Amino acid sequence: MEKSLSKKLWSLSYPTMLSFALEAIYDMVDMIWVGKISSSAVAGVTIFTGIFWIFDFLNEVIGSSSVSMISQSHGQGDREKTLTISEQTITFKVFMALISAGIFFLLFDPLLHLYTQDPEVIEAAQDYGFLRIYFLPVFFASFSVNTIFRCQGDAKTPMHIMVLSTLINLILDPILMFSKVPFFNIPGFGLGVYGAALATVISISFSFLLGFYLLLRGHKGIRIRFKQLFHLVPSIDKKLLRIGIPNGIQQTLRFVFNALVIRFVAFYGVKAISAFGIAGKIYSTAFLPLNGLMLGGSTLVGHYLGQNDSETAQEVSRLSSKMNALIMGTFLLFVIVFRQGIMGLFIPDPEVIEIGSEMLLFSSFFLPFLGYGFGCGVAFMGSGYNRPLLYAGLLADWCIQLPLIYILVRVLHLPISYLFASYMPADFTCFLILFTAYKRGNWTRNRV
Repeated sequence: MEKSLSKKLWSLSYPTMLSFALEAIYDMVDMIWVGKISSSAVAGVTIFTGIFWIFDFLNEVIGSSSVSMISQSHGQGDREKTLTISEQTITFKVFMALISAGIFFLLFDPLLHLYTQDPEVIEAAQDYGFLRIYFLPVFFASFSVNTIFRCQGDAKTPMHIMVLSTLINLILDPILMFSKVPFFNIPGFGLGVYGAALATVISISFSFLLGFYLLLRGHKGIRIRFKQLFHLVPSIDKKLLRIGIPNGIQQTLRFVFNALVIRFVAFYGVKAISAFGIAGKIYSTAFLPLNGLMLGGSTLVGHYLGQNDSETAQEVSRLSSKMNALIMGTFLLFVIVFRQGIMGLFIPDPEVIEIGSEMLLFSSFFLPFLGYGFGCGVAFMGSGYNRPLLYAGLLADWCIQLPLIYILVRVLHLPISYLFASYMPADFTCFLILFTAYKRGNWTRNRV
């Protein structure tokens, strides 16, 4: 049975892992090209990104609840219910994205000035940020399109779409950013940081439009109905909010926490912000396989719970935990050996490289524990019992790490490496909470 489950889990997860990896690649490519402009440009993009993910709250809420709702209804064999939830997920996401974009637009400038008064950094953040804000509805909707495919057993289509989207971004980035395209010495548009944002929104728009077209036309038995996209279904929308609220709050608190950490990093100067931004991009790649396993595993958990087979759902969670811990352990070894060389790919500044290398080393030590905990988390996402994810984030980030960072930076005035080391007790706390909640088994009785 374990071998069969492992095969199912892997077949659902590896395309999603590759999709997230490709998404991260074009984020990292943006940062590599931006690093060729200046440290101030990197700092501006880093600050915008920290703020951007705070406004991803509603995307996380609806996205996490849609995984459990679509996968469980699909597992029950209720085709009409599965279609209705899928359609409503797109409609409700776009509606909520418009609200988020409006609030984000009004607050963007005031929030920027909380981080820095450096005019070059602020200009870079604005050049990169405003365009990304305008396209927030497309960004939200693109996630839903991919979720609909994955939760109904087709993980390869989103992967293929992401391959094409990444290639578009890779090609457009240098053409739009520089007056002369590096390495090819051909004319470009010279748009600077704005060009990086433009390349990103073009690639995201392509990803959404292609996936949306396939869903409308009908692809591998999955077909949504265009007429059903123009109204809200209150009964479903309330569920999408209620089930996803704990995970959405957890993710948002995490992003707010990251934004606050950037504020503490700013006490060490612009180069520290640049290093944090680059190292953060590298650090986040460790979570790409985890995110793939989370979505693949939670889809399987939802299917089995829809069939009232909680024993097999538990086995899926155990397999996910083991795989995650192994992946994180591999990443830790990679960081120990290659951290400075990886940082050097992004920026030539030796001070930025040194600071970023320290962050990668100190923040990665307890990742294998964290990976195991997130493997347990597939049980919560698949069942719709998301409160443990919220509690873990609250305690680890806000009760352990943030007070520790404040003491280390503002009270004791210690070097920035101590700030990076604060990730270790936080990661271990998160692991303990998720593992304990999984063992209690309340999630096995939850249905949506």
